[in-house]
Formats: sequence, structure tokens, C-alpha cells
Amino acid sequence: MPGEFLTACKFYFSAGDITDKFIKEISGLGIENTPAQEVHGSSKQGKLSRQATPTVVKFTNITIKVIATDDIDLYKWYQDCNEDMGDPRKWSDNRKEGSVVAYDQKGEEKARWDIKFCYPCKYTGPTLTASGGDMANETIELVHEGIKRVK
Repeated sequence: MPGEFLTACKFYFSAGDITDKFIKEISGLGIENTPAQEVHGSSKQGKLSRQATPTVVKFTNITIKVIATDDIDLYKWYQDCNEDMGDPRKWSDNRKEGSVVAYDQKGEEKARWDIKFCYPCKYTGPTLTASGGDMANETIELVHEGIKRVK
């Protein structure tokens, strides 16, 4: 019998000291290994040799959309990793171990994806409109060195 189905609305993201955010959406938890599928050669009587062979694993960037508040730590993290304001970029020093956790209806952790050495490569501030009633959102895109589902 399968376990409890997880709803897509009970989840959380954290990375190092980046916590206590109101997360609106997380996407891009992906791993890809596109195999080499070309013809490798021709043998006697012109018989072609083909084999699907694994290649290098690629990790898709993770996009996280949060409800904007007066807290600027996501922007500061992006700035610390990317902007060159005379000092060398410090992205290597600012990479963080992160995780995405899904919860069941009782609020207990049921699924976890650990993210290895992530840092923001893109920051997008909110779209503000005078006639809008939506909450302001900030978006960061994370590059990383691996995702592993551990639970």
C-alpha cells in the first residue's frame, strides 16, 4: 500500500541562515543525464554500431518565489555572491547547503531534497502595480552542485 499522498501546498525551503521565509513557489528540482545516442562506428558489411551511453549529469536551476517583506537577506545573499563592487566576488564563500521539505497534513516531514552548495545566480524584485491586490513577490534562482532526495 502506498504512503500518504503529499499535497503540493505544504513545503519549505531553507539554506544556511536563510530561514523564516513565506515561500510561494519552488520549481526546478531536477536532475538530467542526456545519453549519447549517436552512431559510434561502422563494422564489416557496413553494419552500424549504436549504443546509448550515459554522459555527465546536469542539474537544473531551482527557482524560489517568496512573499516580499522588509527583510533583505535574499537580496544581500545574491549581492554577496554576484556583484563585483571593487572587491572580488565571494560566491564560493557564500554557497550554502539547502533543502526543500514537504510535509503531511499533521505537519510532519515526509519528503526532503537536500541541495548541495547552492547560491543565487539571479534575483528578481516584485512587480508593483497601483491597481493590483496581489502580494509583492521576490524571486531567486539558485545554481547548485547537486540535489538528492533523502526522504
